[in-house]
Amino acid sequence: MFRLSAILVSLLLVISACTEVSTGAFEGNAQSGSISNFGSGSIRLRHLDAVNALRVENGMRPLILSAALNAAADTHARDITAHQRAWNFGSERTSPQERATRAGFNGIVRSENVAETFKSELLVLQTWLGVAASRASILDPLATHLGYGWYQQSNGKIWWVEILGQAFPEPVTTAELQ
Repeated sequence: MFRLSAILVSLLLVISACTEVSTGAFEGNAQSGSISNFGSGSIRLRHLDAVNALRVENGMRPLILSAALNAAADTHARDITAHQRAWNFGSERTSPQERATRAGFNGIVRSENVAETFKSELLVLQTWLGVAASRASILDPLATHLGYGWYQQSNGKIWWVEILGQAFPEPVTTAELQ
């Protein structure tokens, strides 16, 4: 009986130690706490869905989420956090294009939007849409791919990075031509 109780207590402790990843929208630090409690995949997909809804509404093709551009955005978010400056140049004066190429993106970076805020994932998009240059980059008809990343400081401030790119077409091999 003691053995069964010990096993049940151990099992309850293990289960209670597991943390659940929230599937809802991140609503900003004040309401949601740490963004790490939310799945990064669902945040990226929600952002992509919102951007694509706007693009389709404006007669443009939807964007494709790019793992390479996500990696470049995450890296840049950490970098701008370290320097406490939301800008498009890396600490080594790298450009968005250099960072995307290093991350494995095969194409041209059309634009990069950055923000420093305590706001939610959707409010930062709304903010970018209120700035003419950022809105134009999100609605760039030549953009084909999107990357989205962030880094949250211990005080709750989040540094957001959105990268829009135009992928090069895959080269055609001679075997495919025959």
